[in-house]
Amino acid sequence: MRLAILLAATACLGFAASADGVSRKAVSSPGMDPLTATEASRGPATPGHEVYRYRHGSTYKIDAGSTALACEAACGEEAVCHSWSFVEAYGSSGARCELKQGGGKSEENLLATSGVSPRVDATYWGEATVEAQPEVLSGEVAGN
Repeated sequence: MRLAILLAATACLGFAASADGVSRKAVSSPGMDPLTATEASRGPATPGHEVYRYRHGSTYKIDAGSTALACEAACGEEAVCHSWSFVEAYGSSGARCELKQGGGKSEENLLATSGVSPRVDATYWGEATVEAQPEVLSGEVAGN
């Protein structure tokens, strides 16, 4: 008899736990516009830029932004800046350039482009130099 009562109680609890009130039918939601960036200020991918990434942490200055390249240059001009994030305009919010004192955690953001300061990058990797290549005219050998 006790076993029967225990089984009945367990069955009742199981039914209550599975009844979440949500229908198993497909739920429809109203149409929504997808999140799209203007791409006007992004331009072609630049080496060292983390496209679609936003860096958190130690933001000390926020300016109206124009491009990710201008934001990177602004960070390179300030000694305290270690990283930056450029966030494109969306809706009524204008584009902005955030300068940061630290590296910060990075997360995906479809409107953002981030990177480290050119000074910090040069400290780790050294200055990049581009050697001039000799021009070779078609059909001629260089030096003749």
